[in-house]
Formats: sequence, structure tokens, C-alpha cells
Amino acid sequence: MITVLLVNLLTGFITNYIVHYKNDINPYKFTAIAMLTMVFILVPSYRYMSGRIEILVAKILVSGSYSFGKIFGLLISFTIIFSILFALYLQQWFHINLLTELKKLTFFNNL
Repeated sequence: MITVLLVNLLTGFITNYIVHYKNDINPYKFTAIAMLTMVFILVPSYRYMSGRIEILVAKILVSGSYSFGKIFGLLISFTIIFSILFALYLQQWFHINLLTELKKLTFFNNL
């Protein structure tokens, strides 16, 4: 689950970067060129990132289980990773900074 979300987030950044350059170009030509470009960029990058991210997530989850115990450590590690991904998706999709919103809800708002 973590791997799919993270790879999708990273490929989303790449897609948004490519689509950002659509100024003053025929929409039909741009769509065809952008689609081909994304396939040539995203397919190899997905293959590369997927394996690397699985290894990274596994290492983080295992280190959490060593630090806090098997079940509790995995739960803490998963919660931290999922929370970071949640904040990144919230920023990408809705341009909402989760830390700023949480700060508004706490006493840190006055600082």
C-alpha cells in the first residue's frame, strides 16, 4: 500500500511538471506529445522506484519493529509513513499544508 501511494505521488509530480509546459501549444499536439513523453518517462521510473521504495519501506518497518517491539513498532512506522504521505497528497491535490492547519488548531497558533 505504501509503495503504491508513494510511487503514484512521485509519478504525479512528474506528470504535473510535464503538463505545466502546455502554454501556447496546440492542445491536440501537446496531448499526444505529453502522453508519449509520460510513457517513456514513467514506465522506467515506475519500475526503478517501485523496487527501491519497497526495500526502503521494508527497512523502515523492520527498524521500527526493532525499536518499539514487533507489532507496536510496525504500527508506529506505518502510521508515520502514512501520515507523511497523507500530508503530501493533501498538499498536491488541494494545496493545503497540513502542518499549518494543525498549528491553527493548537495553542501554537499564538506563537
